[in-house]
Amino acid sequence: MKVVALTALILVGLAACGQAADSRGEQVGGKKVAAGASEKQAAPSTAAPTARPTRSDRVDLTGYIGKYPFDVVDGHRFLDSPAVKAAIAAAVPDAKERAVVKFEKGYLGVPIVSVKGGRILIWGGANHAEDHYNWSVVLAPDGSKPEVCIYDGLGYDGDFQSSQWFEPGQPSIMKQGKCPSDAEDYPAADIAAG
Repeated sequence: MKVVALTALILVGLAACGQAADSRGEQVGGKKVAAGASEKQAAPSTAAPTARPTRSDRVDLTGYIGKYPFDVVDGHRFLDSPAVKAAIAAAVPDAKERAVVKFEKGYLGVPIVSVKGGRILIWGGANHAEDHYNWSVVLAPDGSKPEVCIYDGLGYDGDFQSSQWFEPGQPSIMKQGKCPSDAEDYPAADIAAG
């Protein structure tokens, strides 16, 4: 609510800036106009040109394939890329759950790989506890269609390992095993009821 009120206040202030008109209507937006001129005649055109996507606006995450999670490509580590951050946030809206998908100094990672369907997979795990805490992010090269896997294996024995999978607009689901770390582990198997 505060953000909306502040935004409205800023917009009103900006609208008044540079449009000081005296009672005779001599100055509008820094230009002399005739008294009684309509607002449309007096105001300068403020319409922004239509932005068209350019080649540089397109996201292409394929440059990360073969790199480690901490490697920098085009100025960002994989998880720091704005497109990747947005994809993860869309899949895992809860900030507390999303916070485990990180790569910090000392964390384990393997090279980023291409998996089924041309998608990209990144995996990370807690140092000295990767068998109990690990995660994966799988998405299209343009940052779309994210899947986020989080594995918190405390309390699980070897026979019952399952990970939580998130996709935008869907409730999370459990799948068999830990989060995949390479192409042969993806996609994860559904849990079969027996």
